[in-house]
Formats: sequence, C-alpha cells, structure tokens
Amino acid sequence: MDHQNDDLFKAFLQKTHVGLVLKKEALSFSIYVAGDNYLKITGLNREALIGKDIFDVEKDIFPSNILEVLERVLMYKSEAEISPFLLTPAHHSKSLYISIHISPVIDHDGGVEYLLYTVKDIDQEIRFANDRANRNYFMDLIEQAPVGMGILKGRDLVIESANNRMLELWGKNKSVLNMPMAIALPELEGQPFLRLLEDVYTWGEAMVGNEAKAFILRNGKLETAYFNYAYQPIKDKKGHTTGIMMIATEVTPLVLVKQKLEESVSSFRSVVMNAHYSLLVLKGKHWIAEIANQRLLDLWNKKKEEVIGLPLLQILPELVGQPFLEYLKTVYETGKPYGQEEEVFYFNTANGIGKKYVSFFYDPMIDTQGRVYGVIVGAEDITARVESRHKVERAEEMLRIAIESANLGTWHYDPLSKRLTVSPRLKELFGYKSNEEMTYDTVITQVTEEYREVVQKAIQSSVIKGEHFDLEFSIKGHYDQQLRWMRATGRIYRDKEGIPVRFSGILLDITEHKQDEIRKNDFIAMVSHELKTPLTSLKAYVQLLSSKAKASGDIQAMNSLSKADGQVNKMNNMIKSFLDLSRLEAGKINLEKQHFGLNELIAEVIEEITLTDRTHNISTGNSQKVMVFADREKIGQVINNLIGNAIKYSPQGKIVEVLCKEVNGETLVSVRDEGIGIPKDDIGLLFDRFYRVESRKFKTISGFGIGLYLSAEIIKRHEGQIWVESEEGKGSTFYFSLPHKDLIL
Repeated sequence: MDHQNDDLFKAFLQKTHVGLVLKKEALSFSIYVAGDNYLKITGLNREALIGKDIFDVEKDIFPSNILEVLERVLMYKSEAEISPFLLTPAHHSKSLYISIHISPVIDHDGGVEYLLYTVKDIDQEIRFANDRANRNYFMDLIEQAPVGMGILKGRDLVIESANNRMLELWGKNKSVLNMPMAIALPELEGQPFLRLLEDVYTWGEAMVGNEAKAFILRNGKLETAYFNYAYQPIKDKKGHTTGIMMIATEVTPLVLVKQKLEESVSSFRSVVMNAHYSLLVLKGKHWIAEIANQRLLDLWNKKKEEVIGLPLLQILPELVGQPFLEYLKTVYETGKPYGQEEEVFYFNTANGIGKKYVSFFYDPMIDTQGRVYGVIVGAEDITARVESRHKVERAEEMLRIAIESANLGTWHYDPLSKRLTVSPRLKELFGYKSNEEMTYDTVITQVTEEYREVVQKAIQSSVIKGEHFDLEFSIKGHYDQQLRWMRATGRIYRDKEGIPVRFSGILLDITEHKQDEIRKNDFIAMVSHELKTPLTSLKAYVQLLSSKAKASGDIQAMNSLSKADGQVNKMNNMIKSFLDLSRLEAGKINLEKQHFGLNELIAEVIEEITLTDRTHNISTGNSQKVMVFADREKIGQVINNLIGNAIKYSPQGKIVEVLCKEVNGETLVSVRDEGIGIPKDDIGLLFDRFYRVESRKFKTISGFGIGLYLSAEIIKRHEGQIWVESEEGKGSTFYFSLPHKDLIL
C-alpha cells in the first residue's frame, strides 16, 4: 500500500466505529490507527497513541489479559470478545463499562498483519442490569426477612412493596400494593403513624419507635397490637426524599407478658416501679453486670466503668453478709422471680458505711432449654419515703399515747362505704363492749333527738364543703341509756382527685363540764328571773315619781329619775342577755321563722334606739328592699346589738350606717361606724363567749362580752355567717348574711 493510500485508509478508519487498529510487531502490538470514537470514550489524544506499543501507553486502558487475547486472535485468525471491561477515562475520574471486539484483518496471502480493536460504551446497560440485579436481590432479601419490611413511594405514601411478614402484621394481602397507606389501612386514621410517616417524608429524617400501640383490622376484627418500628427516608441523588422504607416487628406478646408481670405486683409497687426504677442485667454464674442504667449507677453511687463488665461482688463487695446474694442465688437455682417492697441496703462510702432503703425485684432470664442464664434486677431508692413513714409512725405513736392519756376517743369514717372504725375508748364512751361493732347508723341513733339533725348536718357540711367539724352534743349510752355530753372535732380528708376518702376526728367526754355549765346557766336563769320582778317594780316606781316631778315642775328630780330609768333599762337588757345565754346553751332557743321585710325591721330598731339615744346620726344609705324568711325577733336582736355596739364604741356625733342588700344570692346586712376600731389580734376572738378586748380604750366601756356571742349563735342557727372588718382608729364594719334558701323575694 503506497503512502497516499495508507493515509486514506487511516483517515477512513478514524471515522468508523473501529476504536484502534493494532499492528503486529516482533513481541507485541503497536497502535497503527486511533479512531475518533475511541478517543471520545477514553479521553485520550491521538498523538499519545499512534505508533506506541500497547504496553507503553497510559495504564489501564487495556484489559490485563490483552496480549493473551491478541495472540489467540492472531493464531486462530478468529474474532474475540472482552465484555464488560471497566475503563477509567482520562478526562474524568468516573469509570465506565465498555465492550471490546477484536477481529483479524487477513491479507490475500492468508496472513494477519493488523487487528481491528473496536470498543462500545455499554455503561448504562451494565449499570442498569446491575441495578436491576441488586434491586431484585434487595427485594428477595426484603421478602425473606424475618421482620416486616415495605417501601412507600411519593408523598401519598403508596405501598410499592411489602413482604409477607409486613402484610401479616397489617392483616392484609397483596391487594394493598400500589395503594396509599391511608386507603390500604383506613384504621390508621386518628392514630399517629400516618402523621409520623408524613413527617419522615417532609423532613427527610429517620424515626424509630418501641412498643408503639396500634389498632389493626385483622380478619374483620380491630385488634390492639404493639410494634417496634423504624421509618427510613429513601433519597435520590440530589438528596430529595422519594420514598420511605418501613421495618416493623410485632412485640405484642412481649408487651402483654410485661403487663401481666406488672399486674402481679402490688398496686403501690406497680405505680412506683413503672414510673421510677433502676435497671440491671446480670449474666452468668458470676453475675456479670451487662446492662446498668443511670438510675442504678446513682443508687450505687458508681460510674459506668466501675460497673459494666464486672462481677457483682467486685462492684459491691459489701454485699457479703447482706440478704441480696442469697435472694439472687435462690432465683438462679429455682428460676422463680423474687421481690421485696422494702429492704435495707448497706454500701461503702468515702466516710464509712452508708444506708439506704430499696424496693427491688429479681426476674430470671430463661433460655429455650429452661435454664437460668441471667437475672433482670429492678430497684428503687425509697429511703426518703421510708424515713418519712418512720417519722409519721413516730408522730402517730406519740399522738396515740397523748390521745390515750387524755382519754380521747378517735374515729375514722369512710363516706363512700359508710364504714366506721373507732378506738376502744370511743366504744367505751358510747357504752359498747370492746369486741362489739359500732356502725354509723347506730351512733347517730344514740345522739339525743334535739341534736341528731344538727350532728348530721354538721357531718354533711364537713364532707361536702370541707368545713371543720366542732360540735357539742348529748348521747344516750348503748346499754344504760345514761345521758352523756360529748365534744367532737374532726375534718374530711380527700384524695388527689378531691374525692372524700376519710372523715376522722376525736371525741371528748365533757359530761362533768357540761353539767357544771348547766348548773351555772340554771343559776343565772334563776337569778335573772328573780331579778326581773323587783326591777319591774322599780321601773314602775321610777316612772310614777317621774310623772309627779313633771307635774310639779321639779326639773332636778326629773333629770335624776330619767337617769335612774336609763340604768333600770340597762339592767333589764343585761338580765335579758343572761337569760338568752342560758336558754341558748341549754338548747332551748327555737327559731320561729316568718316572712318579713328586713328594711322595715331595721327602721323599727333604729327608731327604738333613737328614742333613748340621739347622740349619733344613724343612716340606712342606699339599702335595697329585701324580704326574708327568718326569726324576726332574733334578727332584730342581732341588728339592735350591732347598732348599739357601733354607738357605744364611736364618739358622739359620728355616723352609723346600716345597709342591707342582696349579694350573690344572699342577704347581706352591714353596720359601719367611725369609732375607735378593733386591734387586729382581737378580731378573730370577738364572737367568743364573754370575750372582751383588753385595752385602755375599752376599759371605760361597760359590757360582759355576751352580745356578739349571742348574735353569732343566732346567725349560725339561721345557717348564715357573721364577721367584722376593722382598722384601729378608723372604725369597724360588722356583717351578717342569710343564705338564699331562706329568702322569699
């Protein structure tokens, strides 16, 4: 071939799909022609190839066995194929797959001088085939996986694939494939899983869950199941989420076993242990600590490296001689769980031996052959609770001793079950034998008839409203029917939800004290009654003399007799107060309720007072017209007393304001003065019997401390309230209210 034809031949070959034309040399092959297609695929230039031995050009552009293949083609004058071959082009680092076809060029003499080396880019085909093979392999793995696995595609969470195990967990078949999760499993609506999947797809972050509760429709029945699950986002090359891989394992049997174990312990231990407990897993006969949570490390006052992987006795040598080792040994030998609600635990500290109280349980770990290979230890530090209980027990013991020394009876009443528990002393006070039962109904029956309803209402108010129970009443002995007087104090106790659970208190025999009071009241009543007759006669004589003095114009005598009449009236009022007090404490005051206008009564009381005392300006202000249903005489007595005190304890010429109105469904009466006021420390005692404020300002003002006590008792019997607001030097305002149920408007 002449030079011109040779150039034409080379130019022609360069434009064809022939990659290279190799020429046989003595021991190797040289590159005779390099085609454009080959240069494009490999990224090499023609000058770096033409005329070069194949072993002198850039490394790795030929397969490692190229010489062997070329010699075979030359020898047998047959074509050869090398596919695939992974080539790394010079113009970038990414490798690609090519196929190589080698064919001999036979001349007219039957010899071979040139070989055609043709390459083809098959990278996409190979990688697609590899991806398909990998995907098929991956899908086979998913299908054979012992856990539920599936793949969701797109924002609609379409089920692209789900292995048999996942379909079994869902209670579905392959008909759900290519359906959105919300449609395939409609029972998930209202449960958190669809929202969690949407979050994984939106944020591209994996999510795992353990022992998650789910309601799954299986065989036409909605079942409760528990799952451990993992949601892993599937992303494209740009990092965008295109789907989600789901992995799920049903742990319902494990959870149910755990629940059954928790139910088997006491309610207290169940609540405490499930909420706060230390956890330790011991393995083998040497009790190696395999797992220990932070709570247990805190309980032992140890660091993690001082516990994990070490034998128990190396961690806590001080356990020798304590009962825990024997308990563990028994669990290992018998395979039966063991626990204690309270046990003392001694441990070493830098300052010597420390002491804690613990609640604990040991649960054996049993293999398939029934052998114990480890123990799960759960424990809780209950030191603070135990020490607090001991403190309460000591206090209760001291209280019990004090109560017994004071001859007090105690009771505990359950409002729900109506079960009554009483002390031996209380049985004795009610006339029962120590071995006899007392019930709430029999106790109420023993209360005398005049106090029975009062006691029942007081108990009801304490249970429902939480009011303090403090009452004096009489009872009759169970056997001897002897009358006894009792004073009972108590209160209601509620649980965290506010439900009454216990009504408890003490009972004191005040018979002797009450009899002394009765005798005293009888004496006061008798003396007061006897004094009324001479006072009545004295008042008549004073009035007669006053008439004669007026007729004769003896002004001095008239003034003297007027003052004498005032003192007689004051004595009458005092005797009336003593009589009312004796009747009240004897339980002989009865309410005679009627309908009347409260404004009219107030006006009458003011008019009566101003007949004898015009030293103050008494105003009714902006009072409302109110009708009440009450004892008119006794309410008038209360109003009279409050206005009288306002006049007594305020300077002449000052205003006394009396108001009545409706507030929050109650009738409210107030009496305000501009007097000397009441010391703060005395306000809470004003309504006690015979209480008088000890102050120089009050010493010159007469009184026995009866009026406010009687007023408070009258209002109390009307089921109302009475109180005072006062500031020294600025005056006082006394209030009383009558409940709505007594109002007829």
